[in-house]
Amino acid sequence: VLIGPEGDFSEKEIALALENNFIPVSLGNTRLRTETAAIVACHSVVFVNED
Repeated sequence: VLIGPEGDFSEKEIALALENNFIPVSLGNTRLRTETAAIVACHSVVFVNED
């Protein structure tokens, strides 16, 4: 999971992530603080992987 900085990832960072098989996901216009984004990301991974 990569959580972008306030100003978004640079084009180079995006290309590098894609080259390393990261799957881009967007929350649309939603903005979360870094601390909140990390918690939401962890919860989402658990939620999607529950049986």
